[in-house]
Amino acid sequence: MNVWAIADLHLSFARPERRERYAARWRDHAARIEAQWKEAVRPEDLVLLPGDLSMARNHRELQPDLAWLEALPGTKVISPGNHDSWWNGVERIRPLLRRSLRAVGGDALAVGGVIVCGTRGVGPAGDGLPPEQQAVIDHEVGELERGLELAARLRTSREQPLYLLWHYPPFDAYGRPGPWVARFEEAGVSACVYGHLHMQGQWSRAVQGNLRGVRYYCVAADAVGFRPFRIDLW
Repeated sequence: MNVWAIADLHLSFARPERRERYAARWRDHAARIEAQWKEAVRPEDLVLLPGDLSMARNHRELQPDLAWLEALPGTKVISPGNHDSWWNGVERIRPLLRRSLRAVGGDALAVGGVIVCGTRGVGPAGDGLPPEQQAVIDHEVGELERGLELAARLRTSREQPLYLLWHYPPFDAYGRPGPWVARFEEAGVSACVYGHLHMQGQWSRAVQGNLRGVRYYCVAADAVGFRPFRIDLW
């Protein structure tokens, strides 16, 4: 089994939108993702999708996006991003999913011999935040903690790969870690996949590679050329 990751698909089959208005590279992006996905990913592979899957506003609008994803090879694990307004908790999302789709949101699952956990996450922020913003951070840190605790129970050893889906970059633009990074390390996360970044200048500064035992990958769709990026650890 190979493990791949790609974030920020921004699908919108129910309400088509012209994403090329953001940048020309987004023209026909879903068709390009589909073609390159089919070239790379085998049916037995695993694909991690850390957020911003769909621009749907509700579960009804989400259906054609899920059908498109289901038709692609591999087992796919999704988690929410900041644009996934249809996401209203993992327990409500799971009944919507087709056979090859899985979801994590403040929890974890075992699939294909590896453990996957994740949540929406948050980006690093400074001190003195307004209460409502701090509440969001506290919620996501709590979701992370629950996911890592369940992952620890599912994991047979520290050598078993543990993949974490976290939509936002875990480090700020200067490479300074958010407080959750220490928790990644303590929990023995093997790799963290994230997206959210859509400009060349952001990609060039994004923390990637092995840092204190955790591998980091920025897999925003446009950052990886609209092709799933291979991240398996063995």
